[in-house]
This record gives sequence, C-alpha cells and structure tokens, in this order.
Amino acid sequence: MTKITLVHRNSLSCEAIVREVQNGDFLLVSQCDGLKEPAPENRVYFWHSKDKGRTWGNRQLLWPEDGRAVYQTEVSVIGNEITVFITLHNGFFFDWNCVIMKSHDNGYTWHEAGPPPVFDTFVFFRGLIQTFDNTLILPYQRYPVTPELNRQLKDTGLPIHKHIQDIPYNENGVLRSEDGGLSWKAFPAVTLLHEQRFHWGEPTVCELNDHSLVMLLRVNHSGYLWRSDSKDGGKSWCDAYQTDIPNPNNKPKLLKLPNGDIALLNTPSALSNPLARWSNITDRHPLALWISSDDMKTWRYKRDLITMPGAISYPDGFCSADGKHIYLAIEFNRHDIYFIDHEIEE
Repeated sequence: MTKITLVHRNSLSCEAIVREVQNGDFLLVSQCDGLKEPAPENRVYFWHSKDKGRTWGNRQLLWPEDGRAVYQTEVSVIGNEITVFITLHNGFFFDWNCVIMKSHDNGYTWHEAGPPPVFDTFVFFRGLIQTFDNTLILPYQRYPVTPELNRQLKDTGLPIHKHIQDIPYNENGVLRSEDGGLSWKAFPAVTLLHEQRFHWGEPTVCELNDHSLVMLLRVNHSGYLWRSDSKDGGKSWCDAYQTDIPNPNNKPKLLKLPNGDIALLNTPSALSNPLARWSNITDRHPLALWISSDDMKTWRYKRDLITMPGAISYPDGFCSADGKHIYLAIEFNRHDIYFIDHEIEE
C-alpha cells in the first residue's frame, strides 16, 4: 500500500529530504522560493510531522536570511544530532561556500557549526551511511573551481552548468571517518568528464552484506545509472561502469534495510531524447521502489509508487526500524513536495 501526502506547494520546490529524528518526529527539509533552480531567491525550509507523515506543520526557514541563495543536499541523523549540509551561493552556483547546520533538539532549533569536513567550496555532500564497523561514509561530488576561475565565470552572468569548457570534470568520491566524525579523509572514486555536457553525479552509496560498498551515479544522457564498487570500505574504487538500470538524468537513492536487503528509489524510464544537450526532466516517471535480496544481483521486488507523468525528482528517505515501510519525499514538477509512505508487500 502506498499513501501520498501533499506537504507544500511553491513557485519552486527542489530536493525534498525526509528523516526520522530521535523523538520519533519526521523532519523534512527542502529548497523552495524563486521561479527556478538555481536562482538568487532560493531558500531552504523545514517541516515537522508528529504522526509519521500524515500531517505536517508550517514551514520554517532553516538558514537565516542574508541575501544569498541557499540549497541543501543531505540531512543526517546520528543519535540526537541532526546535520544539514548547506550550499550558499550567488544564485548561479558561484561564490559557492558550504556550511553545516546542526540541531540537538529534534530539529526545532538550529545553529551554524562551521564548514563541512575536508571540502568547503564547490562541493555537494550526499547521503551519509554508517557501516558495520561504525565507519562513517559521506559521498560527495566536487567541481574544480579556483577563486580566480570563480571570479571570471561569475562575471558572465551565466549559471555554472553553462560552463562545460571551463570546468572540465566533476569528482565523485567519499569522505571516511573512523572516529565518529572527529576526523575525515577524502577518497576519490569516479571522475565524470564534461566533454559534451555538464554532470551532476549525485552519488548514493550502500554497504552490501559482504561489507563491500556500492556507489550508483547519475550520468547525464547515458540513459542508465552507473556503478562503482569498493572492497576496502571506500578507500579505493573500481572504474565506473554502466548498469542495466534505466535512469533519465535523475538522482537515485540506495537504502540498506534491517534484514540486509538493498532498496533502490529511482525513476527507471528511458530518455525521450538521449541526444539532447540538456536534461528533459519530464522524463522522470514513474517513481519506483526496487528491492534486492542478493546484494543487487537481481531485484525481487519492483513496485511503481507513482505512475502519473511528470517530473518526479530526487526521491530521498529511509526505512522504518521494523523494515515494513519505506518513507520518502519527492518534488513533483518542481512545484510540489509530496511525502510517501509505502508499506512493503510481502
């Protein structure tokens, strides 16, 4: 059974992320405002639900208003500490700085906690995981933009993704911490070249039952998800290779379920025009949940959660502690935020 709840409607809604916090509340964080993304008017808000997503409170501003565009790419929950990874920029992803916001009261009050570890400019951090030995793995995608190049490209008035000749690649990898987040080290995994088009790798990482790691990536206009594997806890990765999982230029999400199964949230549709230079986000449907019981060799469970046409973008969520529900948030047609409760049918 799938239950869908409208949380918010806005001129823009982008990359809604939902998590369960320590007291059992559900916390949803999303970018809103402005007519497109990126734009100078973009801001980040949060919502709470006290009834497992059936109803939601009013939105509240996460980053204090200071005139900068704001974006969020990850919300992590470890014990009573909630961390939101924030990107601040000029509205075109230049003057791009990163900060983290933390809460220790279930996401009701927040404080700035400085820059993220290792990288603090021109980087997006993605879904944090904790492995069997309590190592923290934080995926990232990073762009090689120096301060001088930032000044030059900012003056053109064009957003960052229009500069494929000036920014030749993006690097996708992980940060590792073996001491609970006190120290971190970066391990690059996959470089995506901007030869024909700009890439947003948006890596998602999951631990398999043999303790190896899998990274899935969005590779624009390939029509499929790409994969890299690590046998040493994220310190080294194999060359990326194309999977047989369709993907129309959309962020995927891997989840490890309590019984060891692996879940994938994805929009497995073909591209209407694979040769187009820029993405056609209307190809992003249906929204599907796939589950594997053999470490992603096969997918025993495939359910379409939303089948209506449109742009179903950036699914992100978590599995319930009993393994019976997948809770997630999506943006629909860049305007609506929906919360979805899917009860796994066994």
